[in-house]
Amino acid sequence: MSDQAELRRYPIPFSKRRLDRRAVDIVCRLQDAGHETYMVGGCVRDLLLGKSPKDFDLATAATPNQVKRLFRRSRLVGRRFRLVHVYVGREVFEVATFRSAPSAAKGDEAQVLKQDNEFGTPREDALRRDFTVNGMFLDPRSGEILDWAGGMEDLRNGMLHSIGPADRRFKEDPVRILRLIKFMRRLGLKPGEAEITAAREQAEHLAEAAPPRLVEEVFRLLLTGDSEGVFEDLNALGVLHLLMPDLSSWMQRDEGNFKRLCGRLRGLDRWVKEGGDPCYSLRLAVLYGPYVEDEIDPQTRTIDVREIPQVPAYIFARMQERARLPRLALSRASRILTAQTRLDPPANTPGQRNRRFNAQRLMEQDWFPDALEYLRCRLEADHREMTLYDEWHERSLPILNRGR
Repeated sequence: MSDQAELRRYPIPFSKRRLDRRAVDIVCRLQDAGHETYMVGGCVRDLLLGKSPKDFDLATAATPNQVKRLFRRSRLVGRRFRLVHVYVGREVFEVATFRSAPSAAKGDEAQVLKQDNEFGTPREDALRRDFTVNGMFLDPRSGEILDWAGGMEDLRNGMLHSIGPADRRFKEDPVRILRLIKFMRRLGLKPGEAEITAAREQAEHLAEAAPPRLVEEVFRLLLTGDSEGVFEDLNALGVLHLLMPDLSSWMQRDEGNFKRLCGRLRGLDRWVKEGGDPCYSLRLAVLYGPYVEDEIDPQTRTIDVREIPQVPAYIFARMQERARLPRLALSRASRILTAQTRLDPPANTPGQRNRRFNAQRLMEQDWFPDALEYLRCRLEADHREMTLYDEWHERSLPILNRGR
């Protein structure tokens, strides 16, 4: 896509009632104060696709301090680039100042971006985004969509194109390769040949991205509704060892391990498609479940631990060293996985079936519904009868209903 693209304006093809009234009020207040302001990015794309946006992000000509002075319930966030979070009730709306193309992108030679924090114009802000379908702005007051990148045409054609040369944009920020997979799988858009080629050629540069950012993007991929397809893409690109080296090493032990993982991911996808919103801990449990189960089994264990609860804690501790995940999420994921030995005791764990435990106390834990959902996922993946899940579900209903 040429950086010299001209602005095209389109009337919004849907009712304004689909716009979040609170976000509209923030836009209008900024505009009334003399600051050009729009709804931007994913919310515009999702509205055009007939989806309900999870959030409404805003971009404005106002500086962060100017935004903060206009809204009493707001605060500055971010280190590399200052943003403002505006609070309306319990909702948080992110307001960013228009950014220009980073200096590395302005030269002839693409480099991995380290700084991306210069204020700019709306056009510059649109053209610095990753894909054309994410580069559209919406003005709720005029009822127009502003498109400098050609995103409207690509959306109509079901295409996913980068803004600017794909090889340069992916080298500038390799995480865009993961975002390419996410939008392809979640939105059903087809990448162009240039994007596919660039993803293959630049995939090795994912090693240069910060591990916490890579892991966070992987966990977003698990919400696409096609995480099985996502991991097939990642495996085909040969980048799993860069994203999650410990999980990749486990998959290399046996060629059947990748299929086992995909079976669990299939269960997660089913739940997402049914409208479920799996928490971070459950996604972590699904992703690492088969690996943890192998380490719980004394016959296949490779780590130096003795007690079952120590297994997921040990594995997640190694992951935490490089990814800095939320400790609460790690703790809950460990409990979800350990609980499986109570809900469905493994036959090859000595003494586990005969060990007494307090089932009532187990079912009263706030993470128990996630442990139950993971049990369902395991049984489905292993093509087992759902009787065990049904028994635990029926048994826990009085407790779960009491907590509502």
